Amino acid sequence: MKKLPLGIQNFPEIRTDNYIYIDKTKTAFDLINNGKYYFLSRPRRFGKSLFLDTLKCLFEGKKELFDGLYVYDKWDWGKKYPVIRIDFAKGVLKTSDQLRDKFLSILKISSKESGVEIDYSTPSTTFENLIIGCYDKYKMLSFYFLSDIILFWTISCYNINIF
Repeated sequence: MKKLPLGIQNFPEIRTDNYIYIDKTKTAFDLINNGKYYFLSRPRRFGKSLFLDTLKCLFEGKKELFDGLYVYDKWDWGKKYPVIRIDFAKGVLKTSDQLRDKFLSILKISSKESGVEIDYSTPSTTFENLIIGCYDKYKMLSFYFLSDIILFWTISCYNINIF
């Protein structure tokens, strides 16, 4: 019998550890192919983090996790894209210095994961350089913010202003 994934927001864990999963990959596929920017506003504990982790796994090309799901035979598994995950949901940041340090730490991790070398100076310059570096390397980039508000972008060009 499959287990209920109470409190689990990790798509690979749900797919590999015998948890019930309601297939949302058609929605993910439609969002990716039919839009530009998304603001996901749902109540707490409503599946936002799991949905974004599903998108992350799609962009990273983790084909084995999608076997038996809607998107399995529709996605181009030969293409992999970097994903920048910016998560402020854990911990409490009480000062602007703590926020700056946390943001720079997140950007450093994303830089290493995407294989893009960048200069770590101000948060805005570091973020901009990471986006441009990922785009130059992969010709596409996805990133999302995770906190009380979740935003998801797929960028196909980098003529954007940040901060």
